[in-house]
Amino acid sequence: MRIALLVLILLLQPLASFADFEPNFTEYKGEFSLSSRIFPESPLYSGQQHNNYSLSIEPEVYAEWSNNSNFVFKPFYRFDNEDSHRTHFDLREMQYSFYEDDWEANVGIGQVFWGVTESKNLVDIINQFDVVDDPLLKTKLGQPLFNVTLIRESGYFDFFILPYFRERTNPGKKGRLRTDPHFIKNSTKFEGGSQWTPELSMRWSNSFNSYDISLHSFIGYSRAPSINIKIIDGVINYVPNYQRIRQIGGTLQNTLESTLLKLEWIAKDGEKDSSFRRGGSFSSVIGLEHTLFQSFGDNGDLGFLFEYNFDSRKDKSPDVLQDDIFMAARFSLNDSQNTEILFGSIFDLDGDGQIYQLDFGQRLNDSLNLNVKGAIYQNGRLGSNLYILRQDSWFEVSLKQYF
Repeated sequence: MRIALLVLILLLQPLASFADFEPNFTEYKGEFSLSSRIFPESPLYSGQQHNNYSLSIEPEVYAEWSNNSNFVFKPFYRFDNEDSHRTHFDLREMQYSFYEDDWEANVGIGQVFWGVTESKNLVDIINQFDVVDDPLLKTKLGQPLFNVTLIRESGYFDFFILPYFRERTNPGKKGRLRTDPHFIKNSTKFEGGSQWTPELSMRWSNSFNSYDISLHSFIGYSRAPSINIKIIDGVINYVPNYQRIRQIGGTLQNTLESTLLKLEWIAKDGEKDSSFRRGGSFSSVIGLEHTLFQSFGDNGDLGFLFEYNFDSRKDKSPDVLQDDIFMAARFSLNDSQNTEILFGSIFDLDGDGQIYQLDFGQRLNDSLNLNVKGAIYQNGRLGSNLYILRQDSWFEVSLKQYF
């Protein structure tokens, strides 16, 4: 609540100077979701269930003033019937923006997306992942920030100050898709500072003919925690441990008619590996996406994706994807229901198993959507990141009502 109050004060201070507080344009919308996450295999640990059910709501308010400013407010709440850690509230966005022809400023809680690849977005360092909401790491927590963007002929220059660090959400003792032991709350360690130690980031981006390119630097906490062990009443528990890191990285995308060539890369120093050794590392995702337009039906498009994930730490990397091939096919029917299907697979070149992914979406009517997604984990080696998920293959069926 302290961070929400601080941000609210920052937002209201510039608004208080307006002679006319009433916005020129206001829009209200949102979504309500009912979902069931299904686990075909029996749970590994006592207290866990085969399936869980949840509901979520995410309203949004957008206001715009004639003096080149706007405000967006998007809270989020999920209730889960089994995992208390998955029941949570978050401010996805609560951000005031003001802009002129050659600059823009944002203050509040925001969402920032930099990535270009499909299997993993290495460069997305601003926001933390909401793991309990999306195990595929596509959903982010809102991040308190102050951001200024300078628009020049030589490109876009982004400057960020992040005053407060968001911890990664983790499943609780009753939750599936968790580590063994599980992560406990309220014992997190922050090496080199505290949760209120500011983080800094800069980014440059530009386009040259068919090329889109960006470079960034970052000083702050790693978004992925290492593990500390804490014994409570003779029971071993895991405690998240975040280290301060220095990171540089970038993206490159080349558009060649129906083919996209993609690259993300980062080099960072200060993060602990799975052997608890601090050091430097280099990671990259390189690949392509090729689309066959109107390849089936009247308007259906078929896209093929191929990416290679590399991490110089190899089997000492805390990341599941460190020497892996990602392949996928995406079907976009371009019909009145906006039907889209993605089938993907990840193969570890070190022999540490496979992951198969599904993402299906279809509009049932003007305001109701059906989504089915999931992942199957196979053949993880003992002690590997994939091994702990060996009985946690899952499918999630969701109905989303937009209003």
